[in-house]
Parts: sequence; structure tokens; C-alpha cells
Amino acid sequence: MDRLLTWKSGWDKENPLDIRTGLVGKDDGTWVAGPVSGARYRDLGLGEATGGLLGARHVRGAGTTDWQFHDVDFQWFFVLNGELKIRTEDGRDLALGKGASAYQPPCWRHQIYAVSDDYEAIEVTGPTGFETVTGPDAAKPARAEDFAHLKGIYSFDEPGEYVRGDGPRAWSLYRDLGTREPTDGRVHIHIIKLDDEQPSPPGGTGEHHHTMAQWFMPIRGWIDISSEGQPNRRVHAGDFVMLSRGAAHNAFDASSDYMTLEFCVPADYETVAR
Repeated sequence: MDRLLTWKSGWDKENPLDIRTGLVGKDDGTWVAGPVSGARYRDLGLGEATGGLLGARHVRGAGTTDWQFHDVDFQWFFVLNGELKIRTEDGRDLALGKGASAYQPPCWRHQIYAVSDDYEAIEVTGPTGFETVTGPDAAKPARAEDFAHLKGIYSFDEPGEYVRGDGPRAWSLYRDLGTREPTDGRVHIHIIKLDDEQPSPPGGTGEHHHTMAQWFMPIRGWIDISSEGQPNRRVHAGDFVMLSRGAAHNAFDASSDYMTLEFCVPADYETVAR
């Protein structure tokens, strides 16, 4: 990318945010009403762990919307179940079903026009507080011009999207969700999954740390993890785990069907064995 984009929240890949280590279990938190009629939201603790620079919510259900855009630095969501139909400002009409990923640039105009009753998703926005502007002709803020060359990135859960070894572990399959370039290297999101063709070795990853902060949330199966200052625990689908930059940990066992979302800040990092 020829130019670096300024985020109003102030951080970039050279001066990235950190995430305080913590866990929000799949049954933790309170479901509350939110900005979209018909939707219920469960906060996943990322806003508190980043000082409001990024926030994550578990969403169930949703209603339709007018044309709208969000005055944010970052917006991404991943469909856990059901289907959402969306129109975008560049003329696309998309059905986002289970396993679909959506990155939407700052001030990206879109309209949600149909949602299934069983819709469920993870949403991440940065910062946590932002303005939503509705109407097909609503004026965008001046800063939107800086991001006008970016387009929404929508990807789907298809076998060809997964590449073995396209990440720190040679035995894992990785699916890149396309956020590295439009965020100027601030954020990398991928899906990691295991299969019977090349299972993880005994002992798992071994103790290591990363030069990035991260969160991950299993969407299938389970993983056993140790982390400095934390008890060993089995993390199940729906649990939301946050790890600070440099926090030593070991994923020492996992189910053969394990699959997880992983969010890395910044996008380029080193994995260092202990």
C-alpha cells in the first residue's frame, strides 16, 4: 500500500496496542439489547483489556437496517451460525452464511436487508465507541476520503481457502481473512484448524511467546492451554481468550477437530520458543 492510513484511535503497526491477558467463558456475561433492533449482545471483555481501542461482542439475532455506515477505524465480523444478507456501496449483494468473514473499511456504506432467526456472529470494532450514520445519501466525514480506495473484504468457508503451514505451525491449516493490507499491518486475522491428515505432535506447540498481542476463540472442538500466571485450562468452543504481547504459553493438547479464530496485533510478528 502506497500510503499509511491514520486511525483516530492513534495506534499503528509500529506502536501497536496491547491486550491484557484474560478469559471470558462461553457462558459468562449478560446478554443485552444493542444498536440493531432484534439483536442481543454479549460483551467479550476486549474493550476493557485494550482501554477501549478495540471491542468484541458476541451477537445473536438481528434486524434489518437502513443504508448506514460506521465512523470507525476498524470493523470486522464473523458468522458463527445462520445467515445475513447485505448490500454494499460498491454494488455487491451478498449472503453471508456460517463461516463467512467480513472486513468493512471505515465509513463503508452498507445495508442489512435479511437475517435468519438463528443468526449468530462475533463482531470486532475499533474504537469501542463510534457513530453510526443512517440514510442512503448521508454525508460522510472528511476523514472518509482517506479510506475511499479500500473495499469491503468478504470471504467464505471453502476448502481452497485453507493452506497447511501458512502460519507458525507446519501441521495446522490456516485461512487468512484479509485484514493485513487494509489495516496497514495493524491486524491479522486467520482461522486455524487441525485435521486427521497431519495431527499436531505430542506435547503440542511447546512453551513459546509471540511479539504480538492476540485473542482467540475456538469455534469447534477444544484446546488445552497453559499460560504464565494462569491455571492450565481446557478452552472450549465459544470461550474467548486474550493474551498480552510476550505472554508465555503452551497449547499442549487439542481435539482432532479443533478450529479457532485468531486475531493478531500487529500482523507481522515472531514466535519465540522458550
